[in-house]
Amino acid sequence: MLCLPVVFLCNAFLFLVVLNGRFRMLTSLIASGAAYALSLLLNLFLAPAFHDVTGQIGNGINVFLLLVAAVFLYTNNFLQKLFLALLLLSNYSFLYEFTEYFLGAMPFGTGGSLAVLIGIVLYLFFSFLSLITFVRPLHYFADRSFSVLSAGLCCAQLFCLLLANGSFFAFFDVTAYAPRFFITVFFYVAIAFTVRAAYNAAKFRERTCKADFRDALFQAEANYFNAMVGNVTNARTARDHHRFILGEITEAARHGDLESIHSTIAEEGDLRDPLLDQYSDNPYINAVVAANAAYAKHCGITLESNIELGTTHLKTIEFCVILNDTLAYAINRANQASGEDKLVRMTVMPVENRITFEAVYSAPARAKKRRALTAQSVNAFVASLIEPKTENDNPQLETIHGILARTSGTMNRSAAGDSEILRIVINN
Repeated sequence: MLCLPVVFLCNAFLFLVVLNGRFRMLTSLIASGAAYALSLLLNLFLAPAFHDVTGQIGNGINVFLLLVAAVFLYTNNFLQKLFLALLLLSNYSFLYEFTEYFLGAMPFGTGGSLAVLIGIVLYLFFSFLSLITFVRPLHYFADRSFSVLSAGLCCAQLFCLLLANGSFFAFFDVTAYAPRFFITVFFYVAIAFTVRAAYNAAKFRERTCKADFRDALFQAEANYFNAMVGNVTNARTARDHHRFILGEITEAARHGDLESIHSTIAEEGDLRDPLLDQYSDNPYINAVVAANAAYAKHCGITLESNIELGTTHLKTIEFCVILNDTLAYAINRANQASGEDKLVRMTVMPVENRITFEAVYSAPARAKKRRALTAQSVNAFVASLIEPKTENDNPQLETIHGILARTSGTMNRSAAGDSEILRIVINN
């Protein structure tokens, strides 16, 4: 009643579509086709030897071969692949007996090719239900490692398999089909509901995080735009002031008043203002660097910059956010250094499909922390060993972390003598 070639084809199709492929489509199709052909050959020779009337052994061989191939072909973790294999075994066991009772309940005679055709339609329909139920959750959780949920689903699906083939009911000496049918359907619905509920909860959480990040980014963009306006205003004020001073010096030079020139220069001190330097052709980026250069000069820190924009798909405001936060962090770290010659060197270089922000700056000496073993519990000590040292490895720059999460970028910090190197890589 259930045509095994069609069953094997449905099994291979579900493995191909529901799981995430690791290689190109042609490679997955060739491997699945080889498992399909080998299943037919093994079923042809081994099924008669085991007196397999129901086709359970043939379907089990096919699912086993597909599971072995799935270990190499798909990126999902093994429990997700095992769950799909148990689901296919359960589908066959459930539909084999259901098809018999369904054909018997038909008002007309069913036999021969008509029975096979009805069995094929039922199996295709049930495979379609399995597809639309599990394809999105398994795609969404494809990169997740082993979890309590995936292990629990495997156990629940294994129990559903025992219900479908009657092994569980045989233990209680129950032979009626009605309770087996309804309890098996109940477990099918419960598993599907659990998977979809976990998927919807994860999607809702993702949408909430995206909304929070978007609001925070919009607020940061507004703050940075306001800061840019202030920086441009300060630059214009400084430029007008210096033009006025140069005008006074020029006028005094025309009249030969050297004392007035010396007094004007003595009153103004250093006439060079970082706000007036040209750091970039982009006015927004130039304003960001100029403002930080003025702050660095105020702190007694030398700032050097080499910024190239190149061809990038990164928004200008996001570029300015990363540049400003990186410079501010580097200047603050350099300001804490104990040496006299404090330096911050900022380099931005686009290469192929990525942009690298690299800040080299003077840094304070790191104090070695000693763990007091007697002052903490064993659990606290173990947790301190296995927890990532985020504070030492990466600075807490929340806005940059949000941009890195969106662009799949990386950020790391390393020590180099009396200096530190903060490197941020953004993928276009």
